[in-house]
Amino acid sequence: MISKGNLLISDLSMAEDFVFRRSVILICDKENKKNPMGFILNKPLEINFPNIFSRISKKFRVHYGGPVDQERLFCIHKSKLKLKSSTKITKDLSYGCDLNEIITKTENGELNEENIMFFLGYSGWTNSQLLKEIKDKCWKINKGYSINIFQKTEENLWNRLTKKMNGNSYIWSNAPENLQDN
Repeated sequence: MISKGNLLISDLSMAEDFVFRRSVILICDKENKKNPMGFILNKPLEINFPNIFSRISKKFRVHYGGPVDQERLFCIHKSKLKLKSSTKITKDLSYGCDLNEIITKTENGELNEENIMFFLGYSGWTNSQLLKEIKDKCWKINKGYSINIFQKTEENLWNRLTKKMNGNSYIWSNAPENLQDN
């Protein structure tokens, strides 16, 4: 039902969930139908990479990847970069990296916001937990968009994907994020 490379798009039923409302999560790992994990793509933090690691001066934006292991830095990157210590998600995307290699490839200009994203923390479930959330219609699954995660547009990723789907979430896309502000 859910595979590596799929996007989970939160539904209206997640409106009261502070962590996951209006979230788009890239599923990165789902081995043997156990413990899926991924990263929230559309929750940038107010910090840049040099705020965490001063040896890199390039101001890569850091995103909130999810509530698990929030002190740990992760990355998603285009597979063609062939970074060490990476795990393939799809033929086009991988996650994980070696920090020394990141420093070198940043300094020589190989890495930029068009081919790598950084995250603090990740999102994780037990397999049965995620399957129940999907059955309860907390998430919609998008199977074909993950290659486009590095595209920069003025429109929020969640809004853009929600407008392409049918159902109540489209109406919600025009409401304020906090429904109490409506």
